[in-house]
Amino acid sequence: MGSPSKDRLAELEEKVNLILNGNILARSTGPETKPSPPSPRRRDSHTPYPVPSGLGEGATPHSSPSVIARAINLYVEHCHRQPVWCFDFDGPGEPGSLPEELICSLLALTLRYLHEQEQGQHYADDARTLIMLRIANGTVELATIESLCLLSYSSFIDGNTHLGQFYLGLASQLCRAAMLDIAAAYTPDDPHMERKKRLFWSLQLLEQSYGRQTGILRTSTEIWRPPYFATDGDQESHKATMPPTPPMPQDSVGCANSHDTGIWNMSIQFGWVWSNVRGYVSDCARSKMKEPWRHESMYSMVLSDLTEIENRTPLCHRYDHVQFYERTGDELSYELSYWVPWLKLQFMYHAILTVLNHPFLYIMASRQNPNLAIPNSFWRRSSELVVLHATWIVRLIDMVVEKEVRLSDPFFAHVAAIAATVQLYYCCAGDPRLKYKSRVDYAKCREFLRTFATTSRACEGLHRILDQMMRIASGSENVDYETWLPSKIYLSIPLMWDILQFNVTDRSGGGRSDGRLLHSSLAASAVRQGSEEDSTLEVIVTTSPEVTVNTADGGQAVPLPLYRSPATSKATAAATSIVRDTLVAPIDSLMVNTPWLWADSAPLGDMESSLGYANPGPGGGDAEFSSWWNLGNL
Repeated sequence: MGSPSKDRLAELEEKVNLILNGNILARSTGPETKPSPPSPRRRDSHTPYPVPSGLGEGATPHSSPSVIARAINLYVEHCHRQPVWCFDFDGPGEPGSLPEELICSLLALTLRYLHEQEQGQHYADDARTLIMLRIANGTVELATIESLCLLSYSSFIDGNTHLGQFYLGLASQLCRAAMLDIAAAYTPDDPHMERKKRLFWSLQLLEQSYGRQTGILRTSTEIWRPPYFATDGDQESHKATMPPTPPMPQDSVGCANSHDTGIWNMSIQFGWVWSNVRGYVSDCARSKMKEPWRHESMYSMVLSDLTEIENRTPLCHRYDHVQFYERTGDELSYELSYWVPWLKLQFMYHAILTVLNHPFLYIMASRQNPNLAIPNSFWRRSSELVVLHATWIVRLIDMVVEKEVRLSDPFFAHVAAIAATVQLYYCCAGDPRLKYKSRVDYAKCREFLRTFATTSRACEGLHRILDQMMRIASGSENVDYETWLPSKIYLSIPLMWDILQFNVTDRSGGGRSDGRLLHSSLAASAVRQGSEEDSTLEVIVTTSPEVTVNTADGGQAVPLPLYRSPATSKATAAATSIVRDTLVAPIDSLMVNTPWLWADSAPLGDMESSLGYANPGPGGGDAEFSSWWNLGNL
């Protein structure tokens, strides 16, 4: 190495040491924001990290004790175990002080909850500089990788997907360099063992929800397959050559005994199935779907894996056992570290089955695969499942809103947006009850999604896409949700893919440049699905035949009617360049067969009798209804 290089390295080392010792002021970004007092915390058992002893009057503005305390409080309230779990506040092996890059990362992640996103971006830039200096100097610590984990999550919240994936990939490579990806690296005599476990699996949770699904350099999900899953011979021989995965962290919150898997650890296992669902959607978008009823299809394998995990979910975490619906808001707020992961498990379970059976996927696939265009029992069963689980998502939203549980993870907003697309699809159902229910549930999903938009640009993007979808579906700029009862809708193909794939990057020329990673010469342009940029689907859900069933059996013995090919109607020719394909969805026999889908039939009034429906089935409070409803949850 030449003399100039040595001088440069020495200069960098001197600079990073000065910054870490608090002797270099952060670059000026305008008037200093006066710290707000930390929000009160309900759970006193979590004691924050001690303030670094070296921070005194001459410390940097963002390293002052009050600012650090505020950032830690916000992290506990909004981010702790939802989903990242980088810190434990009373466990062994925790640092006595926070390195400067970790402080900056915490502020970058948490200032959004005080509506100081712009200031948070400056801290993110500072954290990135400090991390790169650590890497250049060869002084990477565990806290450095934790900083990357927080920066990655912060970038995903902001909709900076490429930057978030870069941070995530860099953190994963550093874990690999530190041998944290093999079980042998975790020894009982290591005081940082639990901290390393939490960091490693936090990164995997982010990968499961936000990692890339395309390209040969993407991370294969098969290597993270839970060890108790059944595999065929080829997979078994391949698995034998792989080293064992790192152990999961100790997680006893809410467990009945020491053998129960913790709720946060369960979210990792369900997250693995969710990552496969994301891959399934990606395959569908590239017209690579295999007929879902085939035993070797991804659809069948995901259902098998989901059932396996569901079967291994401890009783102490199950819906009937924890009785979430009977808990008070104060009780839930006191134990957010348990209830937020538990809610994520419930949302994820229903989201997996909603996406797997989403009618849009099979309408699109039927245009490429003639076998999917033939009516069969799969279409009918799939339509029942998608409404069932999309409705469950809305019921969970109702309970969360009623109990004022504060959720911050964008995953919940994404699930609400997915459920909203299903409700939008069935807003044109032939059955007036399903049409009314879908319209009401769509409004609930939209409002729930809106609450995330104030602190997350990604969720703001989802909300914007959903509103644009509604304008296209209704053909109007201003939709009156109280009176909108369409007989057909127009679904935007590219916007549907954006929601299903969480594609929330702002493509407009005036989009923010905060967090930019690549030079313009390397920045890839947005990739769309072929010629579908301005295309829509005209969807007509046909009228259901009348079928009378006894709902006391839980709706499991519904006689499925024969398929009748309905008449199609062409969209009226308009002076527009939009390509419109007329497709007719399968018969919505669901509401006639299962009139117990809503939890509260009061808003419907006397609609059933006025429309001539006899014996509509039990209402929301009937015992028969409750018996059925419990069959649809986890």
